[in-house]
Parts: sequence; structure tokens; C-alpha cells
Amino acid sequence: MFRILRYCYSFVVAGLIGMLAGMVGQIYIYEFSDRNAVLMQAASVFNELDELSFMVVLVATAVLLYFCIVIEYRRWSRINQNDEKIVRED
Repeated sequence: MFRILRYCYSFVVAGLIGMLAGMVGQIYIYEFSDRNAVLMQAASVFNELDELSFMVVLVATAVLLYFCIVIEYRRWSRINQNDEKIVRED
């Protein structure tokens, strides 16, 4: 019944792990690297996009969870209504 929610949970966890790995990589490049010009340029770009990317990930996660819950609820409701019709016919 909750197969779709399980998949959504897996996608959310994978997204959060990816986001955390990106942040750790950014911190490593910015703080602990040998200050290579290319790495510093990449780190400064990520530093500027950090708040925006977090908001995009947050909104995308909320929308994904909302649609997964709505899809699962509609499926559950349909199955429940079909069961009630079968019981009423008997």
C-alpha cells in the first residue's frame, strides 16, 4: 500500500545525502585546499548559490512528498471504495 511512499522516502534520503556531500565538498575546497585558483573559483560560486540551492531542494522535496502522499491517498481511497462496493453488493 505504501510502496510509492517508500520510493519517495528513498529519493528524499538520497537527495539529502547528496546535498550533505556537496556541502562537505564545498567546505573542504574552501577551507582545506591549497587555494588553487580553479578550486577557489568553484567554491565561491557554490558559496553564492548555497542559500538558493537549499531553498530549491527544500521546495522540491516538499512538492515531491506532497504529490507522493496525494497519489498514495487517492490509490488507497479508490481501493477502499471498491471494497465498500463489494461488501454492499453481498
